[in-house]
Amino acid sequence: MKRLSLLLMSQLRQLNILIGSACDMKCGYCLQTSEQAPADHKASPIEFVEKLIPVIGNTAPKEIFYWGGEPMLYWGKVKAIHSALKAKGIVPIKSIITTNGRRLTDDYVEYANSNPDIWTSVSCHGWDYTDEQLERIVRLKSFSFTELVHHYRTDLWELRDRFYEIQDRFGFSPNFCAQFLKANDGCSMDYYMTKEDVDKFCNHIRTEVIPMARLGDEWAQRQCSQLLYERNRTISKGIGPLCVRSDQLSIDLHGNVYNCHHNYCKTNIVRNVFEKVIPIQKADSLCDSRFFNSEECQSCELLEQCRGGCYTSNTHEVDCYFAKERAKLYEIMERR
Repeated sequence: MKRLSLLLMSQLRQLNILIGSACDMKCGYCLQTSEQAPADHKASPIEFVEKLIPVIGNTAPKEIFYWGGEPMLYWGKVKAIHSALKAKGIVPIKSIITTNGRRLTDDYVEYANSNPDIWTSVSCHGWDYTDEQLERIVRLKSFSFTELVHHYRTDLWELRDRFYEIQDRFGFSPNFCAQFLKANDGCSMDYYMTKEDVDKFCNHIRTEVIPMARLGDEWAQRQCSQLLYERNRTISKGIGPLCVRSDQLSIDLHGNVYNCHHNYCKTNIVRNVFEKVIPIQKADSLCDSRFFNSEECQSCELLEQCRGGCYTSNTHEVDCYFAKERAKLYEIMERR
């Protein structure tokens, strides 16, 4: 059986398991392509785990991410994989499941709450939850809500409204996270951020959110902490690009290894570690470190904060500008 290098096996930090591309939402900013993916072919989750263990070794990665599509459409497979890994002693610090939250079941909530490593990241996508859906989400012990900053969302006021709505209704302070758009080929161009959008967002944080945090607004304080946490998490990765790294493995249930866990295209497959024969159409692809290795990025003092950004981005100039403007915000946040 073909294996990854000893370096990867001994230092695997993040394992991305690509379950399938099916989703019950059609978001214009989604990074996935619409074509049928190799990950969608029928596969046994138990057989996957049996073949995965010799590849990654017996030491759990720090984090295991379960990716769709929408993972709740594959909940049976996700549960089987998590249970099988746990039975073999592979329990990471965090097992992160990113879901839109519309299809959570009581079985999922019960299972997640009985396994402390499971963290549920609920991507809001406009917040049209029914009372039943929302009540099921907030029964989770470990979860966060996430919204995306893009051309049509350049402030975080909606997150603040939802934060206090949850607090008033359910009696606790939820975690709300802001993530930033990746402008790749799967994302509709009208969601791409411009420099004007960046200026609007950063001005919002600098003149409204940070002052509110200093005045004691709980949401604003938590929002600043979350942004700093994400910055520090990127720095903690150490030397190398943002995503395509020797300490990160993105793999589907057939053993296909992908450059990026956000792209299920067969042309994004770089190898197969199970030596299973699945047709792979090789094609010219983007260099997985095309920005990180550039002279501009290598000479930038902020490289450890952004790692060159997303190598599939179609708006690198804007991404770079955004990273530099956010760095200024982080400095302000950290001032006492």
